[in-house]
Amino acid sequence: MAVVPASAIGSVTFDPIAQSQSVSTNDSLGFSVSATASSDIVWLLDDVVVEQSLSSTSSSYSFAETEAGTYNLTAVVSGSTDTSKIWTVNVVPAFNVTFSPDDTVLSSRLDRKPVFRANVSEGSDVTWYLNNNQVANYDGIFNSIYVPDVSETGNYSIKVHVLNPNGSIENQWYWVATPTPSQIMSGGSGSSSSSGSVSSNEDYKKILVKEVNMQFINKNVLTEFSFNDEKNPISSLEFTSSVNIGYVRMSLEVLNNRSSFVSEDPHDKVYYYVNINPDKIGLDNKISNTRIFFNVSQQWLDDNNIDADSVRLNLFSGHVWKTFPVKILEGSNTSDNSHSNVTFVSTTTGFGNFAITGKVNEISGDDVVVIDMGGNTSNKSSGAGPVSKKEEDTSNSENVLDSVFKSMKELFIKRNPVIT
Repeated sequence: MAVVPASAIGSVTFDPIAQSQSVSTNDSLGFSVSATASSDIVWLLDDVVVEQSLSSTSSSYSFAETEAGTYNLTAVVSGSTDTSKIWTVNVVPAFNVTFSPDDTVLSSRLDRKPVFRANVSEGSDVTWYLNNNQVANYDGIFNSIYVPDVSETGNYSIKVHVLNPNGSIENQWYWVATPTPSQIMSGGSGSSSSSGSVSSNEDYKKILVKEVNMQFINKNVLTEFSFNDEKNPISSLEFTSSVNIGYVRMSLEVLNNRSSFVSEDPHDKVYYYVNINPDKIGLDNKISNTRIFFNVSQQWLDDNNIDADSVRLNLFSGHVWKTFPVKILEGSNTSDNSHSNVTFVSTTTGFGNFAITGKVNEISGDDVVVIDMGGNTSNKSSGAGPVSKKEEDTSNSENVLDSVFKSMKELFIKRNPVIT
């Protein structure tokens, strides 16, 4: 055995420092020794040598026992003098607990409450807390389940505490309870609801049809709202949101007259007035790629002498009607079937009060061009004397041209008035 001078062995470090240690039957503990000079380091477990390092400046030992009990672990550093340290290790039965769900923060609808679980390897006392209030307690069980009994939306804290003779442990979750579809549709989702109701405050006597469609809106995902009532000219609308919004209800009202919140009619003939309103304030500023699909009866176009190309979607904004161009979708029947609909798609910069219009091709008596063919012979009795045949023909031709030009000029001015 190597002899180490006393001065060399004078500096020895033991780790851990605390003499008393504890570990479970399925775990391990690490112990180590370091010296300033080469030494013989021997490890003893209950006075039995279990490992040694000769002529070394460091040594380590991994303690792992599968039976519960109290053990003495000794590290001896030998040189001209001996230095040692004894640890008392308490081995306790394994205390395994698993919790689920794994996520700390959860979000779900009130009708889809999460199930919280605690599974223990040995009989334990399990206590559940909702917002720090004790809601359930069980003694000596291995498995425990808790489902929050709440009926209002909001944020909830769920905590479980597990206790047995080998120790205690707890886990905590945070649950965001969102409204159910029926609560959203009815406008009542509990005292903590922020969904609100979808109401335009329109005069109910003016509403022919009202439909509400609800969708969940995610960031950068195209979302479509569909409407199915046959009396509703709007078949669907879609847009992309720049933020995660969650559930949104879109209300659509078809009116039998101009909205109570609109001060004037559009310039062209109105097919239908329609109100479109979401239940989220400020949604207009968060959306893009907005498209509205709507249908116009071919019979209405024919009866009112309206070309499909003149149909427009109009939004009453800033006390004036803002007009958006439309496109006729391929496959729409625009002439051969008076019972069909023509389908259009348009865009919009926001929601609110809309009107679907078309420009009437007006034909009236004022627009008829009357041409004097020169049949008036009053000039023969004017006292001007006899007129030759050639002169008469020339005069009649000039009168006809003058009449045509004059009539065309009057018609042009009438159809194209100068606004001053």
